[in-house]
Amino acid sequence: MQLTRAQDTVSYSHPVQYDFIKQEDNRIHNSASLAPFYDLLYQLKSKKETIVNILHIGDSHIQADYLTGTTRKLFQREFGNAGRGLVFPGRVGRTNEPSTLYSSSSARWDASRIIYGNHPLPIGVGAMTLQTNHVGANLILRTHPADELSYAFDRIMLLYKKDFSSFNLEIKDSLGNTLAYAGPYSVESKNTSRIQLPQFVNQIELTTTASTDEQTHLTLFGLVLENGKSGIRYHATGGNGAKLKHFLEAELFVEQTTALDPALIIISLGTNEAIDHPYVDPTFTEQLDVFIQRLKSANPEVQLLLTVPMDFYKKKTRRNPGVEVVRTMILDYADAKGIAYWDLYTVGGGKHAAEVWKDNSLLQADGVHFTKAGYALQGSLFYDALIKGYHDYVRSRYP
Repeated sequence: MQLTRAQDTVSYSHPVQYDFIKQEDNRIHNSASLAPFYDLLYQLKSKKETIVNILHIGDSHIQADYLTGTTRKLFQREFGNAGRGLVFPGRVGRTNEPSTLYSSSSARWDASRIIYGNHPLPIGVGAMTLQTNHVGANLILRTHPADELSYAFDRIMLLYKKDFSSFNLEIKDSLGNTLAYAGPYSVESKNTSRIQLPQFVNQIELTTTASTDEQTHLTLFGLVLENGKSGIRYHATGGNGAKLKHFLEAELFVEQTTALDPALIIISLGTNEAIDHPYVDPTFTEQLDVFIQRLKSANPEVQLLLTVPMDFYKKKTRRNPGVEVVRTMILDYADAKGIAYWDLYTVGGGKHAAEVWKDNSLLQADGVHFTKAGYALQGSLFYDALIKGYHDYVRSRYP
């Protein structure tokens, strides 16, 4: 299906077809609430030179970036590639990171993840924090393309603890040439520095330096990689094992979302609450409401979209009724508040769908996480649901 006018035409992703996918249910519910976001997409499609930022928050399904990586790629093919966006050096923090990113260091960095209580380090928008107390500690970050999309960058937004006890940074390219310097002496926003590079690169090396005795550490929350072009910047942040309560406890998470200037925030949580069945936290809905209110307070113009977890197993092979309990909580809340949501549980086949997904090599042996093909299918379906909503908006707003 396409729009009538050529400049508005947006294609669907055409994912691999499976009989168990409920294509007729693949839509955004309460989609009218996303009208301001859809209008920004329309302006992009109408060749307006602008950037639309999307922030997708979640758990291990999002940290891996297979689902979000597919959705990002589809959006950027259609509306323009404004850069890789928010990244976190997961390997340096001794965890997994997306396939479009590689990080390494010859130094050992202290790491704190969002799921740990009594965080020794404050947690920001990257859902993990790194810290080093050593002058000369390095961190190498390299981007990889997503098919035909390049994630080369010529500007960086550094998210870090920014005070006069923080180290300076020397930034080098892959050949060891110095490209730029950054440090707490710059006058930009709180805990951020914007760095313009002299050319596009796929790799940088950050090295800590100190010019005063007061500089004793570098505390890193993440980096945003940009290319100066118009289009979509699809940020994804998630933590393995994360629940809503962990994001509420993260000291700097909501505050730092403002630096990303999101037009749309997507929340994909509930899997780890459902794993606890037969106990499912009765305050889940209240937690969701508090989180959303905090996000809206920090980002007054943002639109919100919730997603419902897919059916999955408990202890590898046992059905988990907790998914249905969490689904009901999310849907009841979203409908009561008029918030948009995507019901992946229904789209993916509903009750017992996990068995079918596993038989089709779309669900991993642990019964919770999906294969690359499974996540790619989910990412394509999610994109298509959003595009259906976009089409409906454009037909009614720009007939």
